[in-house]
Amino acid sequence: MSRRRAGGAIPLSSILWVGLVACSTQGESDLVLENVGLVDVTTGTVAPHDVGIRDGSITAVIPSSSGGRLSGDSVLDLSGRFLVPGFVDLHVHLPPDSLVQEEVLEQLAGYGVTTILNPGAREGAGTELRDRLGPGLPRMRTAGPIIEYLRPSQGGLDWAVTVESAAAMREEVVRQANGGVDLIKLYAGVPPELVEAAVEEASTFGLPVALHAGETLWTEAADLGVSMLVHSGYGTPMDEIVNLEDPAGASDPEWYAAYADAPSGPRFRRLVQSLVSQGVVVVPTLAITQAAGLGGDATLLPGFETHLAPEADLPGWWGEGWRDRHPQHGEVSAAEEVLLAEVYWPGVLDITRALFDAGVTLGVGTDVGNAWINPGTSFHYEMGLYAEAGIPPAEILAMATLEGARALGLADSIGTVAVGKRADLVVLSADPTRDIRATRQIEYVLIGGDFVPSAAPPRSPPLPQPPGR
Repeated sequence: MSRRRAGGAIPLSSILWVGLVACSTQGESDLVLENVGLVDVTTGTVAPHDVGIRDGSITAVIPSSSGGRLSGDSVLDLSGRFLVPGFVDLHVHLPPDSLVQEEVLEQLAGYGVTTILNPGAREGAGTELRDRLGPGLPRMRTAGPIIEYLRPSQGGLDWAVTVESAAAMREEVVRQANGGVDLIKLYAGVPPELVEAAVEEASTFGLPVALHAGETLWTEAADLGVSMLVHSGYGTPMDEIVNLEDPAGASDPEWYAAYADAPSGPRFRRLVQSLVSQGVVVVPTLAITQAAGLGGDATLLPGFETHLAPEADLPGWWGEGWRDRHPQHGEVSAAEEVLLAEVYWPGVLDITRALFDAGVTLGVGTDVGNAWINPGTSFHYEMGLYAEAGIPPAEILAMATLEGARALGLADSIGTVAVGKRADLVVLSADPTRDIRATRQIEYVLIGGDFVPSAAPPRSPPLPQPPGR
């Protein structure tokens, strides 16, 4: 059952927030946020500002110390609070069930996620859902169905559109483009020649291509013009960066050690060079990587806050047996479980930091729609894993806002708090540039200038520490 009031977002006229003062004089703004610590995500600096909002857009941003004063219909004194742009989740798969779709979207909004990318839409969860989203819900950009390569003898898939040739790939890209998609999503079995065909055809429509790599390696994909690469660990072609001459011939201990050592090797440097020169956005999805790699039992499960997940047992949503172990965790020996926890996972974090240090553009995405990845909370958990990798909080915040907006071609309307941009905003009770966990301390969320119910608790729970780290 939907918890959101009829009509979507809560109208300003009906809010009785503590500290909200009605102004007697009609001003230039519907709402003024006064004395709020505005986080400039382009510089990582914080300073008190007054922000005016009218008709869903930001109309004024002035330093609180300037001596000027904004007038408005309502004024909210936010002294001691912090204002950031709404968060952008670059990897959200929505369920086919329309009632659960709304629950998921409401929960995302409540945790400050105001824009999402659906990189591979289930039936009924793509362009048609995007076009009917109303006030108070995240703005959505979407791919059509995932495109996978299969030979005719292999049969079909119920979660993807399959193609068997470059001609069929081009035909499918045209079909999806004519259907109004914002992105083309390719899956792991697509070989380089079909990736090339997809990129060429998509470019004629001005559409970017995202890839969950496999048959096509990351370096190949970057050189072919893919715009976004998703998943930096488990389930992607990791041999490409392993610091060994013959990764396939190595023992498990040798392979994992060489994987963790990847940033010191020439293969990694070649990959980074291509990613940076081609401007590819990498969405590591660390939370699902951790869940799939280390989720052999339920040890990590509490940290994913699955008790908050809407309809977790819905068929086609979280799969079977997720309470005991992660469904994507492979059948591995006890010795390999230790390597995964003590060598592989620290290696994933170090590689993520190395990508950041090398200037690769990183965006924040969670893979909502997979087991353990709870809408909303997983976004903050994901950012916490970036911090564990050693990336500074202010940089993580920029990835979660401005870089996400840029990745979607929306930086002219969201991603920073600036005049003329959409008033998708999050008010926090603590400074996220000092500790990224402050993003969980949400007081208010605004989408298009309207307050929406906040789902986040007032205090952030401690981040669970994975084994071996």
